[in-house]
Amino acid sequence: MEVFAASLGDVLVSALVHSVVDVISSTLFMKYADKDKISSELKKWQKLLLNINASLEDAEEKQTRSGSVKLWLSDLRDIAYDAEDIIDELTFEAFRHQIMKDRDSFLSTYNVRRPISFYMKVRRYISTCCLSCNPSTVKFSTKMESRLKSLTTRLEEAVAVKNGLTLVDNDRGKYERMKERLRSSSLLDESYVYGRERDREAILDLLMNDSDDGVGDIGVVPIVGMAGLGKTTLAQLV
Repeated sequence: MEVFAASLGDVLVSALVHSVVDVISSTLFMKYADKDKISSELKKWQKLLLNINASLEDAEEKQTRSGSVKLWLSDLRDIAYDAEDIIDELTFEAFRHQIMKDRDSFLSTYNVRRPISFYMKVRRYISTCCLSCNPSTVKFSTKMESRLKSLTTRLEEAVAVKNGLTLVDNDRGKYERMKERLRSSSLLDESYVYGRERDREAILDLLMNDSDDGVGDIGVVPIVGMAGLGKTTLAQLV
């Protein structure tokens, strides 16, 4: 159950990282970011998150064997949640800015076709939607800019920690894990096998003995038993 919970948490980290990268890469979002001069911080986020994401797959596999990797993933999850909170606020501001930008043309269109009372109702409605949820102006406050820079620093620290964990990038990690599986399943270092000489000789005798039905038949000897007894090791030893 503990392993399953950890795996579920790791998937969440990956999903959060992908979500943040997707949003800050969107055309509407970056267009607004450029206008408000925060794109430099967000571009740093994007670069740092892509660096982190490249090693997430390897980290997810190693976290059950390494406390340091597990702790790094936990810290990264906290960073990703905070980044998502900031992204939500920035996204709201981006849409709010777009609505405010289009408001005049929208109202002028309906002002021609509708009575003044309708015009005032629409103005009050749009003003309420745009201003009641978030009273900040279109320009971001110093507090928001400070939060952006603070999270950039945390991401930089996360990358520095990652570099000390000897994690490998996704493509290279797949290759290394494949080599490890081949090494553990296909090849056998006989110097690490003890006490199986008699079993090996017994199986070889069974395989090489002539069958009752004739000479030259292929011998097959099944090796059965519960998991962990060394059936695969014995077969490789033969």
